[in-house]
Amino acid sequence: MNSPTKRELEKFSNEHYTFINQIFGDLTVREVIEEMNPQIDWRFEVEDADEAFENSNHHVLIKTLKNGKIVKWCSVDEGLQNILVNKNDTLCQSYSLLKFFNKPLAIDDMKEIQSEMVRMYKELLKQRKFKEELCGMLEIMQEKIENGEEADDTIWKDHTCDTKPPLLMDINTLYHNILLVLEKWEKFGYLYFIKDGSSYKK
Repeated sequence: MNSPTKRELEKFSNEHYTFINQIFGDLTVREVIEEMNPQIDWRFEVEDADEAFENSNHHVLIKTLKNGKIVKWCSVDEGLQNILVNKNDTLCQSYSLLKFFNKPLAIDDMKEIQSEMVRMYKELLKQRKFKEELCGMLEIMQEKIENGEEADDTIWKDHTCDTKPPLLMDINTLYHNILLVLEKWEKFGYLYFIKDGSSYKK
């Protein structure tokens, strides 16, 4: 495809945050992934990030060895995520999922690593159990909103809108939107996370 416009990349960034970062960085969603894969030793953990990451959450992995020692895996420490090089790289939840599933990470190509992320998410979405769990979470969010709990941080927001309203949709619509974002990510969205994210048409 031709180079995307600045507006297309900005729109993609909001869609990606809404349907990828927010959902797959959700602690309950990550607990579901752990429960579905009990044979994996790694566990998801969240650390407070510094001002370099706008004081948001930073996703890492931990595991306890037989001798009781705790090992941590961090995308920044591993040199995979460096916002001084790729200023929009907020993909720690995706890096940690790649590591969790033992997907290729020794790739000296930011575009190819992101392609691995897209493939990983598509594989995850095909799992029936995962879809059932997400459906249940959407129903719980609906109940909270009906009970007047719109401000609850556990309710996903639609960051494609300026007002960031609750993300209310049925599971099939949610899946449709996630897959659309994954398609955009693979076609041109990866550019947003590389260097200064300005590889677009003037």
